[in-house]
Amino acid sequence: MNISILIAGVLSLVAFFAHAFVGDKEYKALKPVENSPNKNKETWVQVRSGWHWVSVDLFLAGVLLLLLATTEMIKAKTEISLLLSIYFFLCGVVWLGTVAFSRTNNKQVLVLGQWIFCFLMSGLIYFGSQENA
Repeated sequence: MNISILIAGVLSLVAFFAHAFVGDKEYKALKPVENSPNKNKETWVQVRSGWHWVSVDLFLAGVLLLLLATTEMIKAKTEISLLLSIYFFLCGVVWLGTVAFSRTNNKQVLVLGQWIFCFLMSGLIYFGSQENA
């Protein structure tokens, strides 16, 4: 059993549940009122749909990581782990870059710190992939 990858899988599934259910409640609160411009309504639906796309990514990554950590079902463990590590690393870079360039105050870099989760996931998966090599 690969403990680093197992931890990453559990973290991804916890993040999925928080993202899909807690985060969606926050998005429902931002729903434009009925007399809002159509562009605002379309943007809200698009952003909410993108939000749940990330939820699917977190869920599938979590399931895949748990399979990699606990079974022999997947033979290319090192390769898949490295790809997932790169994926989370790039997500972290993009998130941090977007927040850094879009922020209205320096506190937002930490308050909107999902990049920390992404880098943590990337590191756990990378170190776990070295056990498979």
